[in-house]
Amino acid sequence: MRLATPSGFATEVILVEHPDRALLPEGAWTLVGDLRLRDAWTRAGLPEPSHALWVAVPEEEKKLRTVVPWLEHWARVPLHRDVTVVALGGGVMTDLTGLAASLYLRGVAWQVWPTTLLAMADAALGGKTGADLAAGKNLVGTFHPPRRLVACTSFLEGLPLRHMENGRWELVKTALIQGAMGWAMEMLQEGPVKIAWVERALAFKAGVVHRDPREAGERRLLNLGHTLGHALEAASGYQLLHGEAVGLGLLGSCLLAEEQGLKPFPPALLDLLARRLAPLAPLVAAWGDCLPLLARDKKAKQASGHTEDAPATEIHCILPRPGEPAIQRVLPSQAWESPHAKLQLLLHRENVRA
Repeated sequence: MRLATPSGFATEVILVEHPDRALLPEGAWTLVGDLRLRDAWTRAGLPEPSHALWVAVPEEEKKLRTVVPWLEHWARVPLHRDVTVVALGGGVMTDLTGLAASLYLRGVAWQVWPTTLLAMADAALGGKTGADLAAGKNLVGTFHPPRRLVACTSFLEGLPLRHMENGRWELVKTALIQGAMGWAMEMLQEGPVKIAWVERALAFKAGVVHRDPREAGERRLLNLGHTLGHALEAASGYQLLHGEAVGLGLLGSCLLAEEQGLKPFPPALLDLLARRLAPLAPLVAAWGDCLPLLARDKKAKQASGHTEDAPATEIHCILPRPGEPAIQRVLPSQAWESPHAKLQLLLHRENVRA
């Protein structure tokens, strides 16, 4: 099924149950795939270029040093400007492969075949590529949209429950951006993730990206939950999965929005968020470990009136609102301290109840 996207949108979006070789590039192509998926790829009867790269890239290796050998390999083959690179894997793999494709010969075409719910729901669409630096997540990257996104739901079979839940948080994020409390509540209930939710999230993101491809305005809304989330993820030593950290960041964003005088959220929603996130409480880092990471967030800027002895930063924050679209507001990084403390208290309360 081809997803309806805005006219002229850079990426063709296709959702299918099983992989189809007809969706692969027609001309010269190569593959960078998650090593764990090689058997599934061949069992599906899909071809494998002789110069394909099957690699294992854990979260902590989402670095520039990881892609350099890929670039050297492509140059040795050699691959030319007419090649299309196919990326097969989760968010780390697709981010890095897209980055490599944008750098090789100053940019070659690529396709993305996401194989995790997190990647299907968010990371694979939008053209953002990236790698992490020691100072923070995704501080290096390019805008390089894939020509085609192929989401095969059969790749989700056998995905560990934790990783399915990991992707659910990006779907909840979409609902909160739109202020769709009913949809958010539905997704927070127990039960399997519905592919219709993925379709809805991708359609929404495609519209936002098409209107603001380089994140100059509206597209910043897609960062909801990521400001505090990225800090918590890094401070945990990446024991938190990305989606889990975003989920914690979503609850923190709801609490911050209320502190900023916006409309309060239904207690039932906050309770559901806290209940689902409570098992992650041991991985929530102390505020003192999060603050330096917030200051290095890619959306942060130096605050006016700071001194060398007392540096300060401001961050472009996304604040959700029940029944209304989220809004953007620039706030000092210290504004997250109280929501962080309240977040810990809510998680502790839920764990005591359990």
